[in-house]
Amino acid sequence: MTNSIIKGNVLKFEDNVNTDVIAPGRWMREGLEVLRLHTMEAIRPDFYKDVKPGDILVAGRNFGCGSHRGAATSIIKLLGISAIVADSLARIYFRNCIALGIPVFSASGVSGLVEEGDSLEITMGEDIVLIKNISKNKEMSAPPLPETMAKILEVGGMYELLRQRLAGADRNE
Repeated sequence: MTNSIIKGNVLKFEDNVNTDVIAPGRWMREGLEVLRLHTMEAIRPDFYKDVKPGDILVAGRNFGCGSHRGAATSIIKLLGISAIVADSLARIYFRNCIALGIPVFSASGVSGLVEEGDSLEITMGEDIVLIKNISKNKEMSAPPLPETMAKILEVGGMYELLRQRLAGADRNE
């Protein structure tokens, strides 16, 4: 994977943001357009107004914990979040983000590196992920994603990867 750079402004959250906070269950039957209006409302009522396409969500420990709720990743993609970086992430949430093509990184200490609204740059390389707070001129590194996950992100998610593979298989027949 060649170096890929993501830039955006920080939307910061604390520890233990669970999937029911990200995508409140009482609104899930209404569809993603309605759910979008209620994303994170338990801890940040106007989140849908604050988020801008390209923003980077930064959180503390255990982001995405709770139940397996696909809408909790789908809504983040719909809102235009360009990446998620947290001190630690729930395993299933992490994998769901990768499957949807949302760059997601676990970087212990990242929540102490940034404040709300800071400008952040994430450089994904083969050997390292560099996270730079441009506003404060501070940086840190994180381990790179495993090769398979990096490939899934590179093509835009699991659905796109499968579509490409199936298209290739059709041509080989």
